[in-house]
Amino acid sequence: MKRLVCLTGAILGAVTFSQVPEYSQQYAQRLGGAIDELAAIAVRFDADAAASGLTRQEGLERYEQSADAFLADRGQSMRLVFERHQRLSAQLEALRNAGPLERVGSLTRYFDTDVGAAALENYAPAVPVTTEGFGHAVVGLIAGYGLIWGIWSAGALPFRRSRRARRAARSM
Repeated sequence: MKRLVCLTGAILGAVTFSQVPEYSQQYAQRLGGAIDELAAIAVRFDADAAASGLTRQEGLERYEQSADAFLADRGQSMRLVFERHQRLSAQLEALRNAGPLERVGSLTRYFDTDVGAAALENYAPAVPVTTEGFGHAVVGLIAGYGLIWGIWSAGALPFRRSRRARRAARSM
């Protein structure tokens, strides 16, 4: 019985872990789309600033120094757009340069919740046929088996009899 339950846990672990490469691919695609949109906003802002004879920084400062609260808030919003564009661009670069095992670390290190939620919302599980997907499946298989075996063993520990008790029971 224990082996069957552990095997079930191993299979569930393999299926779950094998989805990591697929999700990271869909996350990277969403990330690229977000970067493209932020870049378009930045280009429009820079063009508007240049048309007025200003640099990006001068345009932001003019917004932020305005007595009008709306314009000051708009300047802060634009600064956040530029910072997010830089942050997401750095994350995408890290994901592209990471190896299969490093990709999971890069994904968790720089994870953007908005992009991650959007990727998860439209996520479609897939059977990965890549070496990376197979590697994650093997890790999941081992982790799932080990986790269930450990839980089962720990749960059965209070009910185990000692070796002396088993020997004594046999000799009777």
